[in-house]
Amino acid sequence: MKSIAAIYDSFGKASEVLNVKEIELAQPKANEVLIKLIRAVVNPSDMGMIGGTYGKLKTLPAIAGREGIGEVIALGDACKILKIGDYVRMPEDLGAWQSHVVCDESKLFKIPNDINPDDACMAFINPPTALCVLREFCKLEKGDYIIQNGAGSALGYFMIQLCNHYGFKTINMLRNAKEKEASLKAIGADIVIDESEFDAKKLKEICKSPINLGLNQIGGDSVSNMIKVVSDGASVVTIGAMTGDLVRFPTRFLIFNDISLRGFWWDKWQRTHDSSEIFNEIFSLMRSGKLKAPIDKIFPLSDIKYAMLAAEQSSRSGKILLKL
Repeated sequence: MKSIAAIYDSFGKASEVLNVKEIELAQPKANEVLIKLIRAVVNPSDMGMIGGTYGKLKTLPAIAGREGIGEVIALGDACKILKIGDYVRMPEDLGAWQSHVVCDESKLFKIPNDINPDDACMAFINPPTALCVLREFCKLEKGDYIIQNGAGSALGYFMIQLCNHYGFKTINMLRNAKEKEASLKAIGADIVIDESEFDAKKLKEICKSPINLGLNQIGGDSVSNMIKVVSDGASVVTIGAMTGDLVRFPTRFLIFNDISLRGFWWDKWQRTHDSSEIFNEIFSLMRSGKLKAPIDKIFPLSDIKYAMLAAEQSSRSGKILLKL
């Protein structure tokens, strides 16, 4: 049978180097299954991987896409783990942005069938990143604050919802805060502030509880401001650098306030830890409707160029998804 896939032969801007191509698929062997795409997600890390700037790169030519879910539609004779109709994560190593894929069933991650596909397809990168940052870097007590920049991103939404669930409070920094303040407050955000109006002294006066954790996915002056407002002994964890701006850390705060600056990469963490409990928690919260991110538009996989152009726009109102 034939499949269609979003393929890049060189590194570069996704909307320019990605093309949909038809590829031939062999029938599943004894221990293999055939998967049909249900939903896939476009993430900043996809753009970095396609652009050649991410921490791990594929050998070219490559099928793009890190995150998505598919349905098992055919089984090899010796398959014993999965059955027809099961949902699985699209195999990242083989590329999630393809209509069909054949894979050894032992390498697939089965997921619950009772979760909305638009939510489930986003379960594998941003939610576990947010959950690990909350658990790994300091012990937060109920009522403690965390501060994050890029709060309007999908990861920002997930962080707000997780904190709301666990009883932590959030300070949410973003540009054009007035445009998203209502939607962030609706999912449990406590404080929403515009980057251009950041005032560390005023913010400390407002917050009666400690600000023990910072999440940085922007870089530049934004993280410098964050460091100035967190409490003594706090950790500021960097998981991204969307602006590409250099970070000039305020040295006196590192010395006199004992601030710890850390980095976190979910891809590396999951290679050395058991993530089953993490995903059980994520799926439970998604099932109950407590964990979700806004969607801007869903494109057919065949319209990959238009999907990438939409994903490259900073004005979009949520995630770009792909469907068969």
